[in-house]
Amino acid sequence: MTNTIDDVYQEFLSQMEEEAFLEPYREACRYIEQKLEKINIEYSEKLGRNFIGQTICRIKTPESCLNKMIKKKYIVKQQTAQEYLSDISGIRVICNFLDDIYRLAEILKADEKLEVIKTKDYVKKPKSSGYQSLHMIVLVPVDGAGKKRVEIQIRTQAMNLWAVVEHHFVYKKGDYEKHEFEKDLKECARAIYKIDKKMLVIREKMEAACKEM
Repeated sequence: MTNTIDDVYQEFLSQMEEEAFLEPYREACRYIEQKLEKINIEYSEKLGRNFIGQTICRIKTPESCLNKMIKKKYIVKQQTAQEYLSDISGIRVICNFLDDIYRLAEILKADEKLEVIKTKDYVKKPKSSGYQSLHMIVLVPVDGAGKKRVEIQIRTQAMNLWAVVEHHFVYKKGDYEKHEFEKDLKECARAIYKIDKKMLVIREKMEAACKEM
């Protein structure tokens, strides 16, 4: 008997919940999280201020994976998801200052145990929606499972606030009345970038003043 589309989707959702499939991605995420903790301790001491404000790990839900597979017109199979989806495992890194985004990116690039396979800079070149963040896809070694991809999103506190609001009210709702808020969201994104730059200038002035004391 030929499987229906619903049968294929249900089988995919079931496969994406399998523990044997998910655990290597969780392990890869934990690996990056632990690495970030060490980086934060080292650089917070060097800089004399908190370097990383927060890290948030997440594993993409089977439903989100399915939606992305359909949107990208991929064959809906677990093997295809593993091959083409770079964000099954992800970690969001919240920094306090704009320059710390790029400082952290360079630290990760220099790590010999990580292989950076793609970087997308949505800070210097925001998405059309106004979204700002630096994305890095890295390959992480996992015992017994080869290497797994982890998407690292690095952004400031202000950028994260914008992204959380946009994700909840627009992204997850599809195109529902999106046009009503698009202009306001873009204006807020531009204002946030200006604030981030201003806060960086203020911090640098404060640091310079402390050195003169």
